[in-house]
Formats: sequence, C-alpha cells, structure tokens
Amino acid sequence: MTTRAADATEANRRIVRRGLVVVALMAAPVAALMALQAGVFAACASATTAEGVLDGHVAWRVTRMTCRGSEAPYYDVAVGAEHKTMATALVSRGAPVPLEVVRTADGAVAVRLDRARAGTGEALARLNLRRSGSPAERIDLQADAAR
Repeated sequence: MTTRAADATEANRRIVRRGLVVVALMAAPVAALMALQAGVFAACASATTAEGVLDGHVAWRVTRMTCRGSEAPYYDVAVGAEHKTMATALVSRGAPVPLEVVRTADGAVAVRLDRARAGTGEALARLNLRRSGSPAERIDLQADAAR
C-alpha cells in the first residue's frame, strides 16, 4: 500500500471512530430517559377506574396512578374519538376525584367530580373538544387547589 492510501485509510478510521463517539453521546440522554421512565413505572401502580363511550362516539377513560412515597393518588382523564388515540383532558392529584365523563343538558362534554371544584364551586369540569374529539386544552385540578 502506498503512503497516500494508508493515510486515507487512517483518515476513514478516524471519521468512523468520531462518528461512533457522536452517536454514543447522542444516545446517552435517550438511554437515561428510558431508565428513568422504567423506574417511574416500576414505582407506580396504574388502574383504570372507569371508562366508556358517550353518544357522538366520544371515548373516555379515568386512570388512577398510585406511586410509592406519594401521599395522594394521581388521576388522568383521557378523551378522544372512539377507536382513535385518546389524549389527556384533565388531571388531578388527590381531590377532587374524577368519576366519569358525561354529556350535560346542553350537549357539552364534562367530567363529573366527587366534590365541587375549589375555583368554580361546581362538581363538573367542562371539556372543550376539537371536532376530531380530542381535547382542545388540559384542565389541571391541581392548579385549582393552589389558588
């Protein structure tokens, strides 16, 4: 092999090594996030407390998550078009507890709670849905308690 060919081969090896280092550096945060997420899932128990489909093909699900070291359970209410991916519409930690998703007298979609909300005094939290059936915004009942 000539010197020029040997230099080119060595340059290619350096490029490959540097590329592998860059890939390893880029993969490290992803691997750390996956490890963190696995730890959270291992420390928490999740159960569906209620689910159903409203007229108009609006599917919903209430999930309760209890984690070690947490004093109150976390509730997630997901809503979406029937047979489609659901998205979180309401979250709560502790109280009030979301019980189910209902249609109101005027045809709107709302989450029925076990007690009245701190800010409004109502036991219903109205959801704004897009035409696709997914929530237009997320209601955070934890933020209500902070007020």
